Amino acid sequence: MIFQIDFPSSPAWLVLIAIIVVTWWYIDARRPHGMPPGPFPYPITGSMFDLIGDIPPQKTFKRMSETYGDVFSIKLGSLWAVVVNNNELVHEVLLTKTNEFSGRPSTFGFDWYTDGKKDIATAQPTPIWKHHRMLAHSAIRKFASGEYLESVTEEIRPVWQTIMTEKLKGPFDPHDVIGFAIYNLIATMCFGHRYEANDPRLNKIMKTSRQCIEGFVGWTADYIPWFRHVPNPYFYRFKRCAAEFTSLIVKEVESHVESFDPDLPAKDFLDIVLKSQREVEIEDTVPVENRLTSMHIQQLVANIFHAGVDTMTTTLLWGIASLIDNPDVQEKVKKEIDRVVGDRPPRLSDRGKMPYTEATIMEIMRYKTAVPLALFHKALVDTTIGSYKIPADTIVIVNLWALHNDPKYWQSPEKFQPERFLDSTNTVKQRLPSFLPFSTGRRVCVGESFAKANVFLTFVWLIQNFIFSKPEGVDSPVAVPDKPGLVTVPKPYNVLAKTRNT
Repeated sequence: MIFQIDFPSSPAWLVLIAIIVVTWWYIDARRPHGMPPGPFPYPITGSMFDLIGDIPPQKTFKRMSETYGDVFSIKLGSLWAVVVNNNELVHEVLLTKTNEFSGRPSTFGFDWYTDGKKDIATAQPTPIWKHHRMLAHSAIRKFASGEYLESVTEEIRPVWQTIMTEKLKGPFDPHDVIGFAIYNLIATMCFGHRYEANDPRLNKIMKTSRQCIEGFVGWTADYIPWFRHVPNPYFYRFKRCAAEFTSLIVKEVESHVESFDPDLPAKDFLDIVLKSQREVEIEDTVPVENRLTSMHIQQLVANIFHAGVDTMTTTLLWGIASLIDNPDVQEKVKKEIDRVVGDRPPRLSDRGKMPYTEATIMEIMRYKTAVPLALFHKALVDTTIGSYKIPADTIVIVNLWALHNDPKYWQSPEKFQPERFLDSTNTVKQRLPSFLPFSTGRRVCVGESFAKANVFLTFVWLIQNFIFSKPEGVDSPVAVPDKPGLVTVPKPYNVLAKTRNT
């Protein structure tokens, strides 16, 4: 018996395929029940194309919130995300329900770079993460103390002064000058030795670390898994930079392991970590799977460099640019420094006596939010935000930039006004709502105290010793954002500087 199958004609096949595609698209695009509203996603890419271009995603999200509300859902490739844009809802996510939203999404770029999340910043909140975070927090807290930090900055300043003196001859880009000081400080804290000017080791650390940060741009493969198999020359270049930076960290770790003596006092961050690793092994009180490995130590150091150096450098670059654009603010800061500090080096104990300077630093962090979307969170369980249901594994994006530019809390947020952080008695306002430059809750930046202390000492020393201004012929604002990225950096700019006694 012969079977014959009647295939439909070509037009019928096309109609059938079209119906299947449209049905699949509709099902794939349908929001889980109870999720916040949001833009209807395109096939495969979701709403990713809405975030590509010169407009930073934080501003795009703020514009979307005007249509869909302060919390809305958006599809990124094959993944659903919710974006939170106001203080009350961010407070719910980061503080009220901090455990429910303390996860981190799995992404191709970060997972590769951190060897499967063996760091602190992107790891899931597991017992080993908690142990490592506590270790890093205690070590950083030690190095953020006034005595240690002031002594290290005193060691670095003569070299920094020499570099700055060379720059007084004409316009210069302040990025490398500020970067030298911050990288040197972090390297001293981590490795126990500082670098001289133009040391090739420090220059290489600065260059490769910066390239790594620039590489965290949000790869398509983070959200569309099959893109991981598509050749990508940009990602290959990022991997080469990351491998260079990692090799520098590994050399320092290996050198410390060879010379480490557990009976001597810890002189740097690596010594503290190695001591902890040795004590745990001897006491045998921590499960093997939760112990520090060489990879964990390497990732801890990388986290400190990336999270600390680039955030502090960026904040100080925005600070110099903002003071150049607002010379009246620079003059007020200078007068306060003259009154409180005089000619001696600044100390951390000066902070409470310098409210206008503190307010200026806070306004810099608000005015140009360094990490506008923080690191993405993930819902660990089925939960809610406001009246909306949030399924487990949903990505949660906290728009810190929107908080810092909310007219409900900030009058004329587009203006640079340090006075907004001072009350009627000229005292710095503490715990202001809608101000979270370091995030908050369980995933708050572990180096917050260190960053605040170092930015204060560096900023005060710069304004104490130098007057900054625009080069001749430059009339436009200097504090202008560069292309969007994980960290919002200013466009490269030149500055004139002269010593205060000239």
